[in-house]
Amino acid sequence: MKFIAKPVMTTKEIMNGVSRKVRVIQSVVCGVVIGFICGFVGAGGGMMMLLILTSVLGYELKTAVGTSVFIMTFTAFTGAVSHFTIGGMPDIICLVLCIIFTLIWAEIAARFANKAAPITLNRVTGAVLVILGLPAVRWD
Repeated sequence: MKFIAKPVMTTKEIMNGVSRKVRVIQSVVCGVVIGFICGFVGAGGGMMMLLILTSVLGYELKTAVGTSVFIMTFTAFTGAVSHFTIGGMPDIICLVLCIIFTLIWAEIAARFANKAAPITLNRVTGAVLVILGLPAVRWD
């Protein structure tokens, strides 16, 4: 909801205005908090990192999304390798389809993100995150 109600309009100039020491301390503290939460409840942490990167560390939304996805790639890869090592093999057709559609939609999303205004990108990101979070809401 934050991205919809109060879009992140940070620029690289503003981000570079904060001292390196402060950014390092904030990064370490936020990383420890997110790591503790993820380890304690088993969450992935990618969306928490996105919120921290934009709200606390002052990253531009495009940079924050890219950084978050880059980090999540290693988490997903490690989990997949562990899963395959213990004998869990995916349905190959499903795996191939997931790879194909991920590549297609990543290209479409990247083209949209590069052309969109920052406020539009914020609102679309917020809407996607709200939709992704709906299954976690208890409706009873």
